[in-house]
Amino acid sequence: MKRKNPMRKPKRTTFIRMFASGMILPILLTITVLYLSVSIGSTYIKNESELQNSDEISSFSSQIEHRSDISVRMNRPIEFQLCLSADRAITTAGLNNAPYIIATTYDDPESVSAKWAVDADGNVILSNRARMWIVIREAPDTEGRRYCSYDPQEFDIPELNELFAQYFKDQRSGKVGYEFFINSLYLNREKNKMIPHEIEVKRYELPFFSNLEWDDDKLIDERELVIDAKEQGFELVTLADRDSPDSYPQGGFDGIWGADPEKFDEIFEQYKRKSNSQDVRWGIQAASPEMNNVYDFYGDKLIQFDNEYGVTAITSVTRINTMNRHAVRKYAVVTALTFIIPMLLVLVICIIRNVKNKARYAFEDYQRDLINNLAHDLKTPLAVIGGYAENLQELRKDSGSEKELKYISSIMNNVSYTDDIIAKTLELSENEQMKKLNKKKVDIKAMTERLLDKYRAALDERNIELKTDLGGQVSADEDVLAAAVENLISNAVKYTRDDGVITVTADKKRLCIVNDVTEYVDTKDLLMPFVKGDKARSDKRSHGLGLAIASSAAARNGFNLNVSCKGKKFTATMDF
Repeated sequence: MKRKNPMRKPKRTTFIRMFASGMILPILLTITVLYLSVSIGSTYIKNESELQNSDEISSFSSQIEHRSDISVRMNRPIEFQLCLSADRAITTAGLNNAPYIIATTYDDPESVSAKWAVDADGNVILSNRARMWIVIREAPDTEGRRYCSYDPQEFDIPELNELFAQYFKDQRSGKVGYEFFINSLYLNREKNKMIPHEIEVKRYELPFFSNLEWDDDKLIDERELVIDAKEQGFELVTLADRDSPDSYPQGGFDGIWGADPEKFDEIFEQYKRKSNSQDVRWGIQAASPEMNNVYDFYGDKLIQFDNEYGVTAITSVTRINTMNRHAVRKYAVVTALTFIIPMLLVLVICIIRNVKNKARYAFEDYQRDLINNLAHDLKTPLAVIGGYAENLQELRKDSGSEKELKYISSIMNNVSYTDDIIAKTLELSENEQMKKLNKKKVDIKAMTERLLDKYRAALDERNIELKTDLGGQVSADEDVLAAAVENLISNAVKYTRDDGVITVTADKKRLCIVNDVTEYVDTKDLLMPFVKGDKARSDKRSHGLGLAIASSAAARNGFNLNVSCKGKKFTATMDF
């Protein structure tokens, strides 16, 4: 079992440091998940948009070739279906049927679905460019219903042009909603065209989570437009009161549906056909260099069948913002969960560890303070005992028996040994104090040679050979570093066998001391206080503090001390 160090004050981990270290993995995981989410989501959105644009072309072609009986009976033109689908949504698909992440044309300012059909001369016959629509019922039956539209391209009416411009500006902002009421209009029954006469317009501030109920508290402004039109083929029709459901003619479903005129015209100019030859275009490209994450999915189809409109080719372009608000919200949720759950786990683990660490640190402090206090308290009685023993030896040196003098000498030797332990203990305690270091450039060669000179007489007496290869400088507190090196040298001199060799090498990276020993030394826990080599446990020369002091002093300077023994070679290495 690894022994605890009662003297040494280890580098303590604070809660902040522990939590910061523990958060590295959650942060890396979150970044990885965010990257993968965006990559997978963008790829999914592109694939879905490409498929939908292809479906839109097929659907457009089918509507031209086969108009449904319901559409004919209800006077519902192809343009109405085109405009409604373009304004309402491109798609609401989502990953694994979850809430959709693909943009819709009515809530993402960058996303547009533009479709048009041309005749042999390249003239636009059908399109989903925005119009104002109203469903008029002149009788209760289905045959009395007609879908009528006002197309701003056909008429130059300043008031309505301004209304259209403001409407799409607000729609792009996503912060304003509209409510329309048409009280009267000019109607062309033959072409199902209309021009508003009296129209009420209300603008509302949209809440963050919009709903279908208009809140009068959020009303921004309301106004009534009165248009005087004198177009041929149009007659003025007054609609029944909205509160009279049995009165006719009725007008309902009032609003502006279709693609943003400004964006439609931009897309049309970019993708319009230059000819009606057999060239068919399909593909994807970035909308423009200025629009990041926005892509156009485009396709053409030549019409090979006869139709009542004279259409020869159709084009569909789906412009999608892969970083629309739906996608961003989903990425944010996934990323937040990926971050929060591991963060909470790390937080709980760190709190538990911090509580345990505080208890352990408090016990270590108690142990260290107890030993330090005992060491201080024992110095005085030991000094008294030592003084009495010296006096007794002096008094009995001539008259005392050999046995008495032996006992007195043993008392003095043990007092000296115990006093040395206390001195080393206090040295270790002092070395562990968190005082500020005075770091500077230290010449390793000069310092080591100065310390070695203290032991040359002992080396010569025991015929120990000393080999050195010294050099380099290191940034350290010289006094603290000298304490570490001197204890390493003292340890080597003390335990090198007679006629052995001590090799001391140093450079700017490390200091290494290798010495010959009489037999293998177990170095496990040897840097702990009061831990001795197995054969040195009963050796009065050893108190098991020298290497502990060296390790502590090295750590104070930010260095690392390691010891090892291979065969009969003991090695102490201090890495700078």
